[in-house]
Parts: sequence; C-alpha cells; structure tokens
Amino acid sequence: MTFRLLFFCLLVTLSVQAQPGTDVYLLDLSVSQGKMSLSNPKNISDKVGYDNQPFFHPSQPLLYYVSAMPDKQTDVWSYNLKTGARTQLTQTPDSEYSPTVIPGSQYLSCIVQRASNGDQDLVKYELKKPTNASIILESRKVGKVGYQAWISDHELVTFILGEPQTLHFMNLAQPKDTILAPNIGRSLHRIPKQKAFSFVQIVDGKAMIRSYDPARNTITDITEAQAGSDHYNTWTPNGILLESKGNEIWSFNPVSKQWQMVQLPDNLPKKKISRMAVQGSKIAIVLDE
Repeated sequence: MTFRLLFFCLLVTLSVQAQPGTDVYLLDLSVSQGKMSLSNPKNISDKVGYDNQPFFHPSQPLLYYVSAMPDKQTDVWSYNLKTGARTQLTQTPDSEYSPTVIPGSQYLSCIVQRASNGDQDLVKYELKKPTNASIILESRKVGKVGYQAWISDHELVTFILGEPQTLHFMNLAQPKDTILAPNIGRSLHRIPKQKAFSFVQIVDGKAMIRSYDPARNTITDITEAQAGSDHYNTWTPNGILLESKGNEIWSFNPVSKQWQMVQLPDNLPKKKISRMAVQGSKIAIVLDE
C-alpha cells in the first residue's frame, strides 16, 4: 500500500472517529471576465466544535449540514438562507453524516454510524417528518458506507470502506451492485447537466478526478487533482469543477482544461478549507476553526 493510499484510508477512518473543530461558511459566488470570486462570508454554523458536510436543497432555500452535539455524536441541521434560522432535523443516539437530498426531494439520505457497534448504514429520513427513517443499505450486507451521490431516486454511487476502499454503482430497483473502481477518495458528486458522477481515484500514483457514465458504463479522466490537495471538490451549476487546497480554492474548466485560483475575500479567516457545496450564486465552504 502506497503512502498516498494509506493517507486516504486513514482520513476516512478518522472522519468518523475524530471530529476536529470546523465551521460552515456561506458566501456569494460570482464570475467576471472568466474569473471566479467569493464575497460576503458568513459563519452560519456559529458554534465551537465540528460543523461540516454542507449540502444545498435543490429547490428550497435550505442548506443541510451535520453538527457535533454535547455527547459528541452528530445530528443533521438545516440553515434557512432567507431567514437565517437553524433547525435540528435529527436527534438520535447515532451519528449522521453526509446529508444528501435524494432526487424527488422527499427524502434526505445520510450515512449513519451506529453508536452500539460502529456499523455505517445508508439511511433515508422523510423531509416532512424526519422521525420517519428507513435503512437503504445495511453495512453488514454491503460493507460500511462512507459517502454517496445520487443520479435518480434509485441509482447512486457509494464509497465502501475496505482495503482498498471501492466505488460502487447501485441500482436499488433491480437490485444491482457493481464495483467500479478501487482506491477512491471521498468526493462523490453528480456532474451538472450530465447523468454522470465524478470521483477521485489513485491511478499509477496520481490522484485523478474521473467521471463515470452509468448509461455507457464508461470511466473517463477529467483532470489530475491539484498537487497537495486533500481532494475535496464540487461543481458549479455551469459545470466548473472546484477543489480546495490548504486555504485556497481552485477552479477547473473542463473546456479550456485550465486551473485558476479563485479570489477569496480578505475578511474570510485564513484557515484550511475542506468540503464545499454550490447552489446558484451561493457557495458553502468548511473551514478549520
């Protein structure tokens, strides 16, 4: 196992065992003369401790994230972009991670780490009544689920922990579970305006950002990840790839094949940036405390 692959595995394990202090910031995103810039940062989680994994509702002014509670487990919260109100959605003895709205917008899916035995199941919560929950994927049957991304209400890709960790494409309607790639990273995303997913994979010692097209069952390279990054990325609605690197954010245009540094506001704390999410002209980023 290479050092880079070992580093990937350690980060996945640590992400569900140790929770460093992080904050979720909301900013405005704009593009002028081909250059992207961010402005008006606001700390919307606004507390000491772990606040992370932002995800925008596709049609409502809501941002979901997870927050560590006094007993150290994590619950899902929402932030209303119009009113600034924060609402706790889950209140369980287990820890919820990676809140993601399932296409159709009736359910929110999460990775649930069980307090009793450490299992990591994929669970869905009814958005209108979050106390209504059901298991989508049970880790004792498919392996511990680390991350997920959906392309329809029954098709998704998952990160399954193991040696090595693997990318799976799952069709819940059939049901069908196809292993696509080993040695993958944590960022799984649907690519805007495509029925395809992006993911990061270590290939011949390089961290490649790649796409998977389920209809064609093909994997293609998008670009090599930024050197020195932790491989957190996301997409803008018009198909620009963003990747965090230390306290910087870089953008990649798949048409021009060029990386550019994103201009950050002077009043944004100069802290390490990790996860990101974009919806329209808004971006949520996670900063170290």
